[in-house]
Amino acid sequence: MSAPGVTAAWRTKAADGWRAVGQALRHPVRTARSHREGVVQTARVAVACALAWEAAVLLLGEDEQPVLAPLAALLTVQLTVFRTLAQGLRQLGGVMLGALAALGLLRLAGANFASIGLAVGVCLGLGKLLRLGPQATEVPVTVLLVLSTGAPYAPVRIWDTLVGVASGVLVNLLAAPPTYVGHAAYQSAKVARRLADLARDTAAGLRDGWDEHTSDGWLRRVEAVARELDRARATAGQAEEGIRLNPRRLRQETDPAVALGPLDEGLTCLGHICDQLGSVLRGLDDLARGERQFPREAGARTDACGRVRPLGDVLEAIGDALDVFARIQRDHVREPEHTDDLTAALERGRDHHAAAAETLCRADHGPAVWSLHGSVMDETRQILHELDPRHGPHPAALHPEPLRLAAPRRSLPGG
Repeated sequence: MSAPGVTAAWRTKAADGWRAVGQALRHPVRTARSHREGVVQTARVAVACALAWEAAVLLLGEDEQPVLAPLAALLTVQLTVFRTLAQGLRQLGGVMLGALAALGLLRLAGANFASIGLAVGVCLGLGKLLRLGPQATEVPVTVLLVLSTGAPYAPVRIWDTLVGVASGVLVNLLAAPPTYVGHAAYQSAKVARRLADLARDTAAGLRDGWDEHTSDGWLRRVEAVARELDRARATAGQAEEGIRLNPRRLRQETDPAVALGPLDEGLTCLGHICDQLGSVLRGLDDLARGERQFPREAGARTDACGRVRPLGDVLEAIGDALDVFARIQRDHVREPEHTDDLTAALERGRDHHAAAAETLCRADHGPAVWSLHGSVMDETRQILHELDPRHGPHPAALHPEPLRLAAPRRSLPGG
């Protein structure tokens, strides 16, 4: 990116930042609600730091100025209880390793430029070897702090870290973060709804007429859905971690872990459908542009595009089926009417698919168009199969029994 482009990007980000600040000042309550989890997480960190400072003062005395205790708490508190505990243990391990290395260095060689350089290099290597992650830097940091203040500081440094880690873990246990299962289900349902909207919009375009600009817009949308699917998978991973060691599990009417199997399988199903729908849209885009030996003359290309119009009815039924799938994912529950609605939509899709296949078989075009017709018919048939609750490859994506779990109080776009 050129320098003017970088400057313009920074100006845009700065303007967005100031706009967000102004919005927060004008509507503080609304802003706090929209960023509720972030606000709560900030409060957890603040309370943990204050608790760590006070506990360190009581244990070590005011003369020590235990600023590293709240720093340890700051680094310990994470979005999940399990990650908080793991982070705290890695941090404590890194500090203890650094303190021992510093005491050994002082005894053997003293503090000089060669010994310090060697110690930092060796400690970084040990931190990576022990898989301390970002906390690997705690080892050389502790070495430098102990060398600069003397051997008596080593136990103080360990106590500071222990107090900070304990404070962070305690706060995250008492004010436990959510399990994130509801958030992950909401994200999965949103992906399904986006795919449903795209399928219906494509169906309308096939009926009303479309060109390369329209098909290019479809491709951009399916790429955006693919990115949203990646975010949903990341949230599902966070949910899987979030239920581990989380006291909120004990307060749930049912075990949130039971919802993770259908949720993961549902995301796998949506990933397949996103790829298959993307393949259909890429074929339609090539047809609209006259690429891959498709007709380039305006009249022949228009006629070839018109031949795939019956595919619109299939995509319409797919959109209806994806809407039902979104409700199942969002609510963590499959009711009898969900299965009935999904089966009815898939039956309509199969009927339209058979009619479209018969129409396309009568099309008299070259090998490229025949290949396209076969590809789009096969991909749409596979989408119908992916969503089949009885004979499809993802029956586990449909909850076998009602699961009432806490979910975000947000409605999906368009419904």
